[in-house]
Amino acid sequence: MTDQGEFTNNSGKDTVILEREFVSKGAVIVREGDQGDCAYLVQAGSVDVYVEDEGKKTVLAHMGAGQIFGEMALVFDEYRVATVEAAEDCMLIPITREMFQSKLDKSDPTIRAIVPMLLKRIIQSNNLLLHKQSSVESLLETVNAVYQNISTALPAVKKRSLQNTVLPPLKDFIKSVRAFQARYKDE
Repeated sequence: MTDQGEFTNNSGKDTVILEREFVSKGAVIVREGDQGDCAYLVQAGSVDVYVEDEGKKTVLAHMGAGQIFGEMALVFDEYRVATVEAAEDCMLIPITREMFQSKLDKSDPTIRAIVPMLLKRIIQSNNLLLHKQSSVESLLETVNAVYQNISTALPAVKKRSLQNTVLPPLKDFIKSVRAFQARYKDE
């Protein structure tokens, strides 16, 4: 079920009421591997975002009102990296690529330059974390990327604490993985 229309607000400007879609609990909204062309704003209800591997679901996020999923489809012609299912009855607002581009075109030139670059970095991180990685090197790259991302985002005091408490066991872990890799490299 969809609903949309226009009205004039107190300032006299026309405002578009965005299309809304009702989705019943249990319905799949987007499926991993499908081509994406829009994002969704959860207006009411909640959804589960998950990936499946050999029939096993791994829930990545539970999203509720005010949250957006599928945002990579607004900028990139990529396949969906996860499935999204309605955890309860939902009211969703689809955000098309055209709507997003129109808003972006009206924004400051600096913002227009930054947004695609940020999204590209996010998609690279998603691919690293979500796609099936079968090598020990991929494991080490992921561990290092996660540690660096966390470390970079912290203020100096917390960064030092992270280095003192997490880095030593992390280095031991990496050393153990490398030893495992060396031991079984021919198999």
